[in-house]
Amino acid sequence: MKIDSIYIGGWFQRTMLQLSEIYDFLRGNGSHLDLDKTKLDEYRKNLNIGKIIYAVSGMEYVEYTTSLNITVKIFEDGLIVLRNDEVSENTLFADMDKVKDYYENCLSKAINYLFSLGAPVPKELANIESVYPYFIVCDDVLKESIFSLLNQTERQKYFEFENSKYSVIRGDKYYFINDKKNSKAEIERYIEE
Repeated sequence: MKIDSIYIGGWFQRTMLQLSEIYDFLRGNGSHLDLDKTKLDEYRKNLNIGKIIYAVSGMEYVEYTTSLNITVKIFEDGLIVLRNDEVSENTLFADMDKVKDYYENCLSKAINYLFSLGAPVPKELANIESVYPYFIVCDDVLKESIFSLLNQTERQKYFEFENSKYSVIRGDKYYFINDKKNSKAEIERYIEE
């Protein structure tokens, strides 16, 4: 079975103004806030940043690649989507852990530090355990193969739908998307929404 990519998503309460701060930080321009420059540099180095772009597609967003083959897209409303295109069926769970680890131990820590001087997070939200939706995009595989993967993860199907370009089989936190017609852009939009 050909697995094309894995996505996970997260959200930080942010605005377009803060997206500019993130962009400056990612480019190595530091911060105008009274933050420790050494710590900022360390957090930025841990992100393993490659190419960075600032663009608009409905909303403004920053996208960057990493040397770990992870692509990160941060939108003006705080939505964050991470993608790994270097995956296989044999390493699927290790590949998912790699993306989750990058999100939790590199990106989240950097963004939390970057905005650490702002208003405090309410204590009810500060200790919420993160549960990410995982999106596994397969390349035109048999439905039985996807159900086999679902059985390895959750054993329960919540829903299933299909259109002419792709189909989705969803468990609790795993979405298996079967790309039937090379519809990567449409699938990525579905994931972002």
